Amino acid sequence: MTDAGAIVVVRDAALASSLELALLSAGFEPILFGPEPGLECLPLQRAASLIIDQPLLGSRTAVFVAALRARAWRGRVILLTDDSETLRRGLASADRVTLLEMPFQAATLIAALLAE
Repeated sequence: MTDAGAIVVVRDAALASSLELALLSAGFEPILFGPEPGLECLPLQRAASLIIDQPLLGSRTAVFVAALRARAWRGRVILLTDDSETLRRGLASADRVTLLEMPFQAATLIAALLAE
C-alpha cells in the first residue's frame, strides 16, 4: 500500500465519508475539502492524487486540468462524473486523468489511484 496523500473535493458529506474510508483502507491519507475554499487553495504539495466531483468544475474541466499541469503538479486527477463519455472527448489528450462514472466501487477507485 501507499502512504501518499489524496485530496478529495466533493459536495456531498456522505460521498466524502465513503471516499475517506476507502482511501484509509487502502493506505492513502485522505485530505478532505468541500467546494467552499476554492480549488486554488488546495495543498497539492501534500498529495499524489486529486479526486474531484467533476460537476464542481462545470464546463471548465479541461481548463482546470491544464492549470494543474501548468503548476507543474504531476499527480493523478480522478474526476467523479455522471457523464464520462462527454468528458472523455474533451480530455482525450490530458495526462494522468481518470474518469470514474458514478456509482463506482471502492476497488475501482483504488485501482485508478494505483495505475501508472
